[in-house]
Amino acid sequence: MSDRESVYTPSKRHRRFLIRATLGGLVIGLTSLWALTVSYDIPREELIRFLTGSLLMLAGVLATAALLVLLIKLPGIVLAKLRQKTDDAPE
Repeated sequence: MSDRESVYTPSKRHRRFLIRATLGGLVIGLTSLWALTVSYDIPREELIRFLTGSLLMLAGVLATAALLVLLIKLPGIVLAKLRQKTDDAPE
């Protein structure tokens, strides 16, 4: 097993639990958001603008995190491949 592979793989039962918990959290969040819009009479356009902005911000944060991980990991991967090539070279 290489050091890039995950040691932990959740069982089917645990995976189903995680999926149910995630979906339950989403349903609770959407229901709460709906209750707030009904109780405060928030216009649909404003709600759509808020959700679009939130999704764009989340996408930006995820892209920035992925780029940061790439910038941190890429030099190590390149150096490891270079070392492997020099170790494999005939002497």
